Amino acid sequence: MLFNSWEFIILLVITLICFYSVPQCAARKCIQTTVFIIASAVFYAWEDWRLLILLLLSCGGNAVATVHILRKRIAGDESGVKRWVKGTVAANLLLLGIFKYAGLMLGLVPGIPDSWVQWACSIPLPIGISFYTFHGISMVVDMSRGKVHAYDGMLATHKKSGLYITTLRDMGLYLLMFPQLIAGPIIKAHYFWPQLKEKLWHAIDWSRACRYLITGYFFKMVVADNLAPVTEMLVSAQYVQSSDGIILLILLLGYSVQIFADFCGYSMIAIGLASLFGYRFPINFNFPYISTSLTQFWQRWNMTLSAWLRDYLYIPLGGNRKGRARTYVNLFLVMFLGGLWHGADWKFALWGSLHGLVLALERLVGQTTWGKKLRIPQWISIPYCLFVVCSLWITFLMPDIEMVELFFRQVCTNFCTSLSGVFMSTYVYCVLLFSSFVLVYHIWGWMRENKQQHLPVYRGSLSYPGALVYGFMLFMILTNSGPQSGFVYFQF
Repeated sequence: MLFNSWEFIILLVITLICFYSVPQCAARKCIQTTVFIIASAVFYAWEDWRLLILLLLSCGGNAVATVHILRKRIAGDESGVKRWVKGTVAANLLLLGIFKYAGLMLGLVPGIPDSWVQWACSIPLPIGISFYTFHGISMVVDMSRGKVHAYDGMLATHKKSGLYITTLRDMGLYLLMFPQLIAGPIIKAHYFWPQLKEKLWHAIDWSRACRYLITGYFFKMVVADNLAPVTEMLVSAQYVQSSDGIILLILLLGYSVQIFADFCGYSMIAIGLASLFGYRFPINFNFPYISTSLTQFWQRWNMTLSAWLRDYLYIPLGGNRKGRARTYVNLFLVMFLGGLWHGADWKFALWGSLHGLVLALERLVGQTTWGKKLRIPQWISIPYCLFVVCSLWITFLMPDIEMVELFFRQVCTNFCTSLSGVFMSTYVYCVLLFSSFVLVYHIWGWMRENKQQHLPVYRGSLSYPGALVYGFMLFMILTNSGPQSGFVYFQF
């Protein structure tokens, strides 16, 4: 079920009514949680009910492991805690590996029949498996580190069966919660668990919810959905072979805008939906295209994934505590795995590896004596970062490495000297028009960061200019939405 569908709007209204109609009683939090879980299950299983089987298996396994880790931690059995954490993390990764990477891994084994590899590649990929797997790992790791204290006092006051039921119910909400179920943001357990309490209608932050919902739907339905039919021409070998290099670069810029608007739009919608139910999600994008380095880009783009990789992979690998050489290796390894997380294809591994190489090079330069003294003005560093990011998106977009080579070959060998032919392309006008909204958004973000005292930050009631902006976006959603399409990150 898509956020931008009428089925979802109906489900949302029914869920809100049932969620806040629960009478005041001792079991109100429990009933509200159950209502939210049922709605999330309907949302996830709308197209195929079988998807729930794997999700429930993940939920049940992580809930049982959480209780055992809690018992071992309270008892002071550190070795027992480590055994359960290692086993549970391995089980989560095995589940992810079977459904997402079986074909890729079998293809590396010499002597394996092609029919086996093809069968493994044909295993359907459950929607959102990467996201709820990461959530499950976050829960067991945070519990082992003593960051989740919700059940510490329940060991003495609850029966064993009651503790399992409570943990299973809460874990079910954490994994199934439909705003973030399919494409994030990735919410760490220690951030989410303190919010598990009864919710009140009058406590809804309507300003936050409306701002994020309107902006999110605008980015998705107006910007991303209108750019999608244009940028999909880049995956056509025939079109790329016959196109001018400047047009290809403009379409690549359009894809860079599209993927930002699509994923940022989803994240904003998720934040707004969570606010309607009394939950607060962290922001996932912070004007990434005004970054002055690739290092800063990953501090602004998909911030919850970056934070997850840092806390649960980069730091456990040693981070930057074991010398420069090990730091560079860790950066490369984390980005390589982060690339593979996006898809079981070597093009994603290449995309992550190239990001890892540039990150390592930036850190290497920054640690030199002259690099520490180097001060690059933003009018150079921002275009540099944008150029690197956009160039690497092509490996993310193209169906295979051959298409990547074809694209860059056309750009280098078929670059026109006259702009008259470029501006006769309707694709160019479409990209420039809808990209302008994202450009204005980033200019506003840059001005906020550099001249914040001159710009309002809308946290409470909107000013008159702010109301006009949101009114304009709402008008565009109703009148200029593009063809309905799924979210880019649903495939991950």
